Amino acid sequence: MSRVATVATVLCLLAACPSPSGPVNPTTPPPADDVQLRIQVARLEVKREDGIRELAELATGSDRRARELAIRGLGRIGGKARATLRPLLADPDARIVAVTMAALGIARELDDLTVAEGEALVGELQRAYGRTTGADRILAIEALGRAGDERSQPLLVEELGKGGAVAEAAGIALARHGRRKISLAPRTVHAVAVALGSADARTRWGATYALARAVMIAKPESELTSGLAARVGDESAEIRALACAALAKHGAVAQTTFQLEKALLDRDWHVAVEAVRAMTGDRVPAEAADAVATALVRRLADLDLGAASEAHVIMEGLRGLARSAGRPVVAKALQAISQWSQMTTKPAELTRSWIECLAAVGAARAANTLAPVVECSARRLPDHLRMPLLAQLVTAGIGSAQERRTTLLNLMSHSDVRVKSSALGALTAGWATQSEADRRAAVGILVGALASPDPIFAGNAVDAVGGFYEAIGKGDHAALDAALVARAGSEKDAELSAALFEAIGAHKIAAGADACRAGLDGIPVRAKAARGCLAALGEAAPPGDTRTHAPPPPVDVATVIGKPIEWRLATSRGEIVIELRPDVAPWAVASVVALTQAGKYDGLALHRVVPDFVAQGGDPTESGWGGPGYTLPAEPASSADGPGFVAGGVGMADAGRDSAGSQWFVMHARAAHLDGRYTWIGSLESGQKSADALLIGDVVRKATITGP
Repeated sequence: MSRVATVATVLCLLAACPSPSGPVNPTTPPPADDVQLRIQVARLEVKREDGIRELAELATGSDRRARELAIRGLGRIGGKARATLRPLLADPDARIVAVTMAALGIARELDDLTVAEGEALVGELQRAYGRTTGADRILAIEALGRAGDERSQPLLVEELGKGGAVAEAAGIALARHGRRKISLAPRTVHAVAVALGSADARTRWGATYALARAVMIAKPESELTSGLAARVGDESAEIRALACAALAKHGAVAQTTFQLEKALLDRDWHVAVEAVRAMTGDRVPAEAADAVATALVRRLADLDLGAASEAHVIMEGLRGLARSAGRPVVAKALQAISQWSQMTTKPAELTRSWIECLAAVGAARAANTLAPVVECSARRLPDHLRMPLLAQLVTAGIGSAQERRTTLLNLMSHSDVRVKSSALGALTAGWATQSEADRRAAVGILVGALASPDPIFAGNAVDAVGGFYEAIGKGDHAALDAALVARAGSEKDAELSAALFEAIGAHKIAAGADACRAGLDGIPVRAKAARGCLAALGEAAPPGDTRTHAPPPPVDVATVIGKPIEWRLATSRGEIVIELRPDVAPWAVASVVALTQAGKYDGLALHRVVPDFVAQGGDPTESGWGGPGYTLPAEPASSADGPGFVAGGVGMADAGRDSAGSQWFVMHARAAHLDGRYTWIGSLESGQKSADALLIGDVVRKATITGP
């Protein structure tokens, strides 16, 4: 998640909600007497393959606490460590069996397995499943979500019918199948539809969450649609929001317009945001935008922007309405919202500016001119936030040819690389009508960007490459091929080199094979992309368990393990206080502490906010491409470690295994599909309203640590 959304791609459509009953299996920090053990295990974990032997000795010893910690460490290492874990599925201690299942589930989440390896693992996990009991059964259910397949669904359906925390865990497991592109079997879909009507809130939440994340169901059964429609009126706001997302996911908006229109006016902003998304999606008739526009104007009368979270509803609506801006009802609403934002004294300056500029985007689309966004108001957004909106409009073909040309020249000549970068994807707009000279110039700009020493410019160039290949078609793309291969051969940054390898494979650039082979030796995210590149080029790529490595970060876990630590972020929306959990993620916490004490987080703006999902910051470049100059080992957790990514959960963003750096994110709502994949470092003690209010461009004015 380190660069999932840069300024030019403000909106991501992921969303999830917190459980109405809290985390599945919350735990408290461990006793202080295992501090030395934890330090030992953490130092072995970071050695990766070189630490397997000693961790295996601990995992098979007589000290149960040492066994559990070592097993968790082996799961985080994955790869060859799976061979050490598998025999423990037959351990006489049922608790060890459950912890081992959890570890193998996390390893599967991080590892690339062959079909045969995956099928064998499923069989082993299902045989071990029956040996787990009580609260430990939840760990086994999690494993079947992370590593199981359609064969595991009957077991999960059975658990879904039991109610309570077990049913909730089963729903999450089925949702993870969706995240892994595993379809729900017809019997599973029926069972989930029945569970939607359960009297038990946790069962309803689990069933709704499963459907919100499920692989697209082409023609949802009427019982599924009616069940989700009923949940739009659930007593739990979290379930209502999920139901809106699930209806959109499965193309059932037209049948449930009445319920969704009511949800647009829901007093809980999470629900209204999801209803807006549902009613403005690509698969929804344009006339549905009229209801959204009317609802947004109605919300203005009593909108509380004191904490700014309500602004998410308006802003999400403005983004969604852009494609329907030519409709009279929508155009009138855009004008009303723009005028309201100028007259009211309620919102903070950044909130007002975002609303005005997003309304201007709609006006620009309606009038087919870039002028409204160029002007945007006296209280305009900073250039690096406002001008990428122009790039998006140019890409969509808005404005006259001269307007688009002038705008691109202004973007490309800007001194802020974030603004320049936003223009790269727009260079192919109107390719068919461009002159040959303009096309050559556009390719030359991209080739130059691919060679740029600035990682922001180069990274955005890689992102833009696909559009160029599509525009050029079967024409001459030798210059692009050569530029990609040259940069891939010299690039050391793991994330950027991985993106380059993926591009080489996607466009079948045979000359890039040597660069991809060289990438096999490195941290996992780089090696994984290199293997994929070689496979795409028709070469026999080595298996995913080949040796990879990552240097340990320059921090000391002994300074944080066993100590209570608070991370205080004084933001432009108020203070956020986070309880950090070094017992779960010692390397990440030690890094956060060190960076904070060095002042590295002070003054940084948030570069990514996805309403009803996350707010993300910590990038020194404020672009999504920056980091501290080193990477962290992945330290994903199971429910045995803590609540995880519920509302207020805090984690480290990454682009794949062992690639996190300084970027952190805080949850607006529960997103259980992130558990076991991203590193969870703690939870908010206070400041959820402030976290919910954060917008792109808001700032962490001062970060401080209380503890070590």
